[in-house]
Amino acid sequence: MSDELKILLINAINPRVEVECRYPGLGLGYLAASARKYLPNARIEFRIADRNVPKITHEFRPSLVGISAVSQNYTIAKNYADFFSQLKIPIIMGGIHITALPDCLPETASVACLGEGETTFVRLLKAYLENQFNSHGLEKIPGIAYWDKGIIQHCESNPQTIDPDMLPLPARDLLAIHPHTYMFTSRGCPYRCTFCASSRFWNTLRFFSAEYVADEIELLSRDYQVTMISFFDDLFAANKPRLEEIIRILEKRRLLKKIKFTCSCRANTVNPELVKLLSQMGVVSVGIGMESADEETLRYLKGNNVCISDNESAITLLKKSNIAVNGSFIIGSPHETSEQIMRTYHFIKHSKLDLFDIYLLTPYPGTPVWDYALKRGLVYNDMPDWSCLDVNIYRNPEKAVILSEVLDKQDILKYYRKFRFLRLGRNLIKVLNHPMRQDIPKMAIALLKEKLSGFYR
Repeated sequence: MSDELKILLINAINPRVEVECRYPGLGLGYLAASARKYLPNARIEFRIADRNVPKITHEFRPSLVGISAVSQNYTIAKNYADFFSQLKIPIIMGGIHITALPDCLPETASVACLGEGETTFVRLLKAYLENQFNSHGLEKIPGIAYWDKGIIQHCESNPQTIDPDMLPLPARDLLAIHPHTYMFTSRGCPYRCTFCASSRFWNTLRFFSAEYVADEIELLSRDYQVTMISFFDDLFAANKPRLEEIIRILEKRRLLKKIKFTCSCRANTVNPELVKLLSQMGVVSVGIGMESADEETLRYLKGNNVCISDNESAITLLKKSNIAVNGSFIIGSPHETSEQIMRTYHFIKHSKLDLFDIYLLTPYPGTPVWDYALKRGLVYNDMPDWSCLDVNIYRNPEKAVILSEVLDKQDILKYYRKFRFLRLGRNLIKVLNHPMRQDIPKMAIALLKEKLSGFYR
């Protein structure tokens, strides 16, 4: 082994899909930054990529590769693993999919890094640097699965829950950062929506401190000239005292009103006090997973702690403070009828929502919806083509996994297209006055390329 270790970290996306290319893979930035912090004497050079992998591999010549993927792109990740295996380069797989289904580890990969990866990744690199990247060394590392003599070995779970403030800021020097970017200020969610894999990936809800969050915002403004930040937390505003402290620090540093923000909220947490704080901070757009305008379907998807009136109230309160409201909705629950689907359609049509998205209920590993689909034989734990789990089924509708027991596939697709048509007309009108309209030219060009790529079926 040479004195310098070259590591290529790959975010396995579909580069032909606009939404997947919109932002860089910040999770890989945390891995690289953690290695730099906790292995300070190691000579490691990192490269992060999400496309043009063969070309970058030829130029960079990595000694070790890490691949991260969500479920719908896991087939892409496996293809990368095949590619690097032929080059005799060891491979670490990570991300939400392999964490939920560690037995999906391809034989071409060496190790699966399960759950929160920073601590485990550093331990794996240490083992590699000490020539312990073998069964004898790997068996001592918690939170992984690995191949040994043709059998996947599962180590004990990683007992350590990472304190977010102990994490270094992600290595954005390895990423392309644009004026509108994103960041995380927490990990986990206190709720357990039946379809959400993210809430199962993070063991507990933890918040980065207000000081940590303010430091990162200041860095993005100073070093990268960022003018808009989207918080990708499941529930950014769940901790109101922390939100108040963030506002105080930003005001003291003269950053308030200098940067605009977007975030996600849960409808039942939106009240006048919270809306006032969001407006004070400079939040201009809020996304809410409203899911359905039918109470029975909503309970199936989100439980008993949110109702239709919460969605209506949240829209009203946010709009009164001139904060744009973007809703996301899901159709295709197992027992959802045509009448229930149309309740959601009419709710959207007559609402004051600024933008909305529509998705098909899709089973993701680790969720109750996945277990339900598994029992019905609609999915299984080692599928040859994971792209059938793409929630944006307009790209290839015939691949869609249909969970409905009361409507056939063609009915579901008919309703989905009806929502998509409403979305097109509504969003075209609303987006021109939306706070995120600065992104329109770039997104439009990328969507046109996506359309012309032949990816749609």
